[in-house]
Amino acid sequence: MTALPFDPLDPPAEPPPGCPMPTLWRIAYALHQLHRTDGDHCVCGARHPCTHRRAALRALVEACGIRLPVPRADIFDLWHGILLLTPATRPAHLDNRGATPQW
Repeated sequence: MTALPFDPLDPPAEPPPGCPMPTLWRIAYALHQLHRTDGDHCVCGARHPCTHRRAALRALVEACGIRLPVPRADIFDLWHGILLLTPATRPAHLDNRGATPQW
């Protein structure tokens, strides 16, 4: 098994050095932060770790170039979580209101 280049319980906001997919990292990190623990439950109200948190963690690992078998449900949960990101919670570089994306 490959060692992760980050702490899965407390990943950094910026991608680790050598991360081949920094945009995916930043999107997954935003989703990961929205679904943090509040005791036994996620702040979204679901039992922790919720499906969005697990999908975000898988995406953080994938962003580092580590391939994992991903169930279809996790892909749905990841995209559903990303679509629920509001302008207030969306990473700044994804807000392209007339600006050049900073990818």
